[in-house]
Amino acid sequence: MFSYPNASRTAHDFMSRIQDVCNKYEIVGSLRRQRDFVNDIDILVIPKLYETTEMTLFAEPVMVSLLDQRLDKLAADGFIKWDVNGPRIKRFFVPARPKPIPVDIYVATTTTWPTLLLIRTGSRNHNIMLARKANDLHMILKADGTGLLSPGGSLISVTDEIDIFRQLKVKFRLPQERE
Repeated sequence: MFSYPNASRTAHDFMSRIQDVCNKYEIVGSLRRQRDFVNDIDILVIPKLYETTEMTLFAEPVMVSLLDQRLDKLAADGFIKWDVNGPRIKRFFVPARPKPIPVDIYVATTTTWPTLLLIRTGSRNHNIMLARKANDLHMILKADGTGLLSPGGSLISVTDEIDIFRQLKVKFRLPQERE
């Protein structure tokens, strides 16, 4: 467990190292809910991408994440120690006292941002309550954060967390009220 002030300081320091390679970023999880103690740092990002043909055999264009490049540099410099480096979830440790703090980065798109922001902020019990409410309305709130599905199974376009609460007919709660 890490105190809120220690984890928050570490999270903001880390964010300063990656914010220029992200189109959007937010600290989520128990830090966003302002819990006194946290187990890890959770960050939601939409990385900046660029198209290149330099790294492909037949010069077909590929999209490259500037965030991935920055994280690789931070790892090479010894600032982070990798645990998982997947396309949607990246998990590593950053140095802190008295011990390294685990960090989870969740990679979003513009479409998945609102639902991932809601789900990754939590809490677990709050997410369960919202998922049950969606079920009562014959909807599905995807636990992986990919969206809110209508009774017919199509993705409902939402602009932000407030919109998700509205769709579920639930009064909006601030992150610190989601326990």
